[in-house]
Amino acid sequence: MNHYNPNRLSKVRSEAIMRAAEGSPCTLRIASFIPGKKCSGPETTVACHLPVWGKGVSTKVTDMATAFGCATCHAILDGVDQDARRYLEHHYENAVLERMLHGLTETHALLIQRGVITIPDAQLI
Repeated sequence: MNHYNPNRLSKVRSEAIMRAAEGSPCTLRIASFIPGKKCSGPETTVACHLPVWGKGVSTKVTDMATAFGCATCHAILDGVDQDARRYLEHHYENAVLERMLHGLTETHALLIQRGVITIPDAQLI
């Protein structure tokens, strides 16, 4: 019997996914939880790798685990803005996890809508 190990799943690397973030709205929207902060606009949006399985030394998670994030949200997510990250972890940990899940789902919908991700026999409704 084979033992299932999620850390051995294939990782997707896609320039199309990474480029699709350019000019897109921020789907994370976590900056607004912090007093005095807000999203920095679509001109700063990039594909942000979320902190899920597959992260390791010198390797990012799969590109399928990205959400579109503005520069402000990306800095918070990656811990560059450590004060904001600590504030969120202390005051809104569950809300941030929920926003990451919603952001991932919203990003996937945008990628499918734009034809970056295709699913055979899927219908857009």
